Amino acid sequence: MDGTPTNEVASFEELVSAGGKRRFTTATLPIGRQTIRIRSLFERELSDYQAAIQAATGERERHNRLKAANRQFIAMCLVDSNGNRIVPANEVGRLADLDAADSSHLYDACVEHCGINKQDLDDLVKNSEPTTPSEEPTS
Repeated sequence: MDGTPTNEVASFEELVSAGGKRRFTTATLPIGRQTIRIRSLFERELSDYQAAIQAATGERERHNRLKAANRQFIAMCLVDSNGNRIVPANEVGRLADLDAADSSHLYDACVEHCGINKQDLDDLVKNSEPTTPSEEPTS
């Protein structure tokens, strides 16, 4: 298939056989001026990320996960010219020291390239925050 739409309806086998291929793009940081390579995500990677954000149990753990959510998402997407992740798992926290304009630009570029609705990701983080008594539904 060359990406040209057809009038035929795909079968399940056609759907799953077409998936599983990484896509790549680049973004240039507005402040740091580095060009960064971004990879697409598989559905399982996105689901694992979303589950990890919501899995926090204690208030402190939840707070820490929410603070790191954007950095974790960016780290999942940044790769070298061979497609290998450039941010080591134990170094994701260092992304907190990026200029906010650069990190926001990276986050937006990753969201767009992965085909994710930014509002859905923002809502995921927002909805995983504990509610205060004034936000809890009344019965």
